[in-house]
Amino acid sequence: MHTHNVNIKTAARKTPERYSQVKFLAVIAEQQSFLMRLVNLWNLQLPQEEQEEEVSMLLMQLAENVLLHGVLDWSPKKPLISWDIACFWIQGQKFALSLYEQGGARAVDYARKDLADSLAHEKYYRNREREDLHA
Repeated sequence: MHTHNVNIKTAARKTPERYSQVKFLAVIAEQQSFLMRLVNLWNLQLPQEEQEEEVSMLLMQLAENVLLHGVLDWSPKKPLISWDIACFWIQGQKFALSLYEQGGARAVDYARKDLADSLAHEKYYRNREREDLHA
């Protein structure tokens, strides 16, 4: 690209926006990858205990991305979550329940509880910080 075609003020201003879009797309790609690994795990025919650990780990990674990158707004009573990121978490739960039976159910229960606790914890501390700033 030639420098005479670039408006420095515009290019500088759009950099954070472009970065956030690239990061968002990277998180979606990661969610897709986790979901595909979860579905394809069935084909590996792992021992049950190892399979349950893998299912649990993949569900936790899907949930962690919802927590770290999917919350759009913490101010409502329940945080506003990006569907584009959360849909993989929801699909992952469905696949785990249908493909991995009791082990999948245990993994889903554990991941759901962990995500709910983490969201509540984060919301509590964000509210405290906001109150401290206004005090």
